[in-house]
Amino acid sequence: MEELDSNQSEISFDEVIAALQDESNPFPARYLYRLSGLESEELGLLTRIWPDLSTTRRLGLLEDMEMLADSNTVMHFDAVNRIALGDEDARVRLTAVRSLWPAEQPALVPKLFDLLDHDENPEVRAQAAASLGRFVYLGEVGKIPEGTLKQIEERLLEAMESDEDELVQRRALESLGYSSRAEVSDLIEEAYESDDDEWIASALFAMGRSADDRWAPLVIERLNDSNVELSREAARAAGELELGEALPALVDLLHDEDSELRLAAAWALSQIGGNGVAEALEELLERTDDEDEIDLVENAIENLALTQEIGDLNLLDFSPEDLEDLAQPNSDSLDDEDPATQ
Repeated sequence: MEELDSNQSEISFDEVIAALQDESNPFPARYLYRLSGLESEELGLLTRIWPDLSTTRRLGLLEDMEMLADSNTVMHFDAVNRIALGDEDARVRLTAVRSLWPAEQPALVPKLFDLLDHDENPEVRAQAAASLGRFVYLGEVGKIPEGTLKQIEERLLEAMESDEDELVQRRALESLGYSSRAEVSDLIEEAYESDDDEWIASALFAMGRSADDRWAPLVIERLNDSNVELSREAARAAGELELGEALPALVDLLHDEDSELRLAAAWALSQIGGNGVAEALEELLERTDDEDEIDLVENAIENLALTQEIGDLNLLDFSPEDLEDLAQPNSDSLDDEDPATQ
């Protein structure tokens, strides 16, 4: 895809439409920015000509927009992707749902319900289930109405029970990982105790989203699993749960031969922080010569700095007396501790 020229002159939307319809030539990447944040009149025009574009053109356009949005957070193509949710081609619908993952508009929920319940393609249904996880999280933090959250949870539970495709069921469980409903922990535990590695991976994924330390022993025991995919999911879950007790195992994983596992461990370490983490990440950076890995490790180092900064700010919430008590707990408080936690 050609580079965008930030100094280019204004491009009219008529030019964009003409370029889309001219399928004898690739759609110019410099026109993509005009599809971000479409106004109603422009959106109506694109909606009218959308079905007349070839599948190759529609799919290629969505993929180019997805790549641009990943690298440029100012750009958002939600309006175009919403058109594509009703596309006749499953690949187009799948790309549209995936691209709408960052969107936080509750108006999307009914459409995701429709895709989850009725789309003939299991990958599209699975992606709809995955995208609903965003809204489960938003409900848990009070950003969407409680009634909407309950509806989403019910539809995901129903998908786990009734959808014939296992991928849909697993994505529904992963989305429910954010939920505080009592039955969700039972479903996660059931999946973890299965003999199916894919279900175990989904259980670990859900554990990472749960913000529940009860899963710490199970996550840690999988960090050195013989199945590298399970080790990667355990590393990600350890980071999300900020498990300080996982630090030694995660540092060891920085030397694993699997690059994805190394990077999952690096990111997890950046989320947890602690003594020696910065040095371990710097050492990993020094010994790698892969440009993609270098970029990701550098991102982890930047995230570690943010993690440590937030930790420092949290310390400011304590009075000097509180900090002294934390550093030198009195004997009474030790006597009152739950023996199970010692």
